[in-house]
Amino acid sequence: MMGRAIFWPGMALALVLLVTFWAYWPGVSGPALLDDFSSLEKLEALSDSSSLAMDYILGERSGPLGRGVSMATFVVDRWFGDGGGATSKAVNICLHLLVTICVFGFLLLLLRAWRLSHAGLVAALFSGFWALAPLQVSTVLYTVQRMAMLAALFSLMSLSCYLLWRRTLALETPRHGWIALAAVFFLLGVFSKENALVVIPLVLVTELCWLQYLDGRGRVMPGLRRASLVVFWLGLLLAVLLLLASWAWLEARYAHRDFRLEQRLFTQPRILWDYVRQFYWPDMARLGVYHDDYPLSVSLTQPNSTLPALVAWLLVLLGASLSWRWSLARRVSYGVLFFLVSHSLESTAWPLELYFEHRNYLASVGLVLIPLSLYAYASARWPILCAPTLAWVSVTLVVFLVLTASQVQIWSQPVLLAFQHVNGHPESARANRELASRFAAVGEHDLALQYSKEAYLSSLGHAAAGDEHHGDYVLRNVALACIAGNPLQADAFTRLGSVSPDRPLGDVNTLSVVVKLREKGVCPSFDWAGFLSHLRNLYLNDFDTQLASANMFTTLAMLANAEANWQDAFQYTKRSLALAPGRARELLMQLHFATALGDDLEGARLMNKLEEMASRDQLNRGQYETLKLYRKE
Repeated sequence: MMGRAIFWPGMALALVLLVTFWAYWPGVSGPALLDDFSSLEKLEALSDSSSLAMDYILGERSGPLGRGVSMATFVVDRWFGDGGGATSKAVNICLHLLVTICVFGFLLLLLRAWRLSHAGLVAALFSGFWALAPLQVSTVLYTVQRMAMLAALFSLMSLSCYLLWRRTLALETPRHGWIALAAVFFLLGVFSKENALVVIPLVLVTELCWLQYLDGRGRVMPGLRRASLVVFWLGLLLAVLLLLASWAWLEARYAHRDFRLEQRLFTQPRILWDYVRQFYWPDMARLGVYHDDYPLSVSLTQPNSTLPALVAWLLVLLGASLSWRWSLARRVSYGVLFFLVSHSLESTAWPLELYFEHRNYLASVGLVLIPLSLYAYASARWPILCAPTLAWVSVTLVVFLVLTASQVQIWSQPVLLAFQHVNGHPESARANRELASRFAAVGEHDLALQYSKEAYLSSLGHAAAGDEHHGDYVLRNVALACIAGNPLQADAFTRLGSVSPDRPLGDVNTLSVVVKLREKGVCPSFDWAGFLSHLRNLYLNDFDTQLASANMFTTLAMLANAEANWQDAFQYTKRSLALAPGRARELLMQLHFATALGDDLEGARLMNKLEEMASRDQLNRGQYETLKLYRKE
């Protein structure tokens, strides 16, 4: 009996992992997207110097805690992989399988409360329900979202260790090593991505709703009950007070967004319901990474679905609060609260973008727990329902497998994916920009500029996209025309600065693309000298640091450097340093330009400044190695 109890669940889990791997593997040939470029392209330098690894691991600033664990895995990809995106996507797929195993283990530990004889088989099938949900595709195949995957992995491991520790509390000598291990996994999760902080409230919700303070013999542990309730209510009170105290600070952080704090809070209830729908009943055309066309709730009545969505969630929370009297209701509420708590950082007040599917990678475990709880209750009360219900779960897995496999096939082909995104989100600025880039890459100059215009107009119509600066639109057309092999003439690129001349450009990333094109010699027939002359007239006639950010001035210096225009490069960097004094990268750039111009006095001043910073350990390894090149023997 024991052998069969292990064999069949093991076989079911192995089958789930096998078909998940089969469905996802074609995705290794998919394209890089969005943050893949800004977060991972800098790792290319590791092929020249592995000593820079710690700079990248400790220097990542996507989140307040650095995400060093995630960056370490990307460094390993670079060292042992093929140096391309396929290796990273393959690692993501394998990581998805590992997380699926953790979901299985977590569900199995939870099901012990029901004492089901076939708990292993149930856990395997429902973990497959999670793994094969089409909503997960955009997380697994969007390389940089390994950060979210690792955070989910370590969060589930931490929660599982807590459950294992709880099982030992009825013993004479509880095994506190489990709770210590839970703390270790919690820290690994937080340093993968900071939203793993939700593990703390998830532990409390697990105790309150699922475990219900019972020991292995079904007895209430009053000490644990009191401690859990005290921590829960104190934590909730602290969160509310913290939100109220930091309201003005949060509002200020929305200055770079085209929506306000209260508008984000009005919009998120609608988005959360959309996440739920997309998990259980996916609209395949709308799945993907581009949701910058999502309509903003500017008030409780506009759009008219805002208030009903908010009221519906309030009723759900009311139902959860009334569920304490019934064991089944509490466990169904656990799935709902697991979902909401997992969204508590990224889908509330923090000034992030409105909609991203990867926010559901951990949260969707809660959406699995809801039907799992209902099944466990029904099978315990009416055993005759077990077999037919599991058969229908298996049918659902087959449907999800077909949908996910078809979605992965689209994700495996860059052009097909770009068309899919535009078809599903015709008013998405990002989707239109992506398709414009694909057309440019195959020489379709006119179509590239057409979709570039659609992107610009869409950005003006959707607050979630952010109003695109007219100068960035012109600059993107410069890049697209170069890529398509039909560079713009002077009358086209000189329109840059005709709108908002007090701030000619807005997005550093667009200018960075142009810099890379110049550095790689992609567009030799373009009038680079005339283009730089136009930029000089916009930015360098007066010493005005209000014309751009420090990063924009730095990127302009890089463009001038690519054209060997040291004088302009020096002037751009001078303005960057006026806005952000003491930045090592800019000081090293200025040292390079001063040396190229033969300005020994300025070079000596910069060397002294950099040597002083080096003595204080204010340079990373790469910067220190660069400084050594300028030392005179």
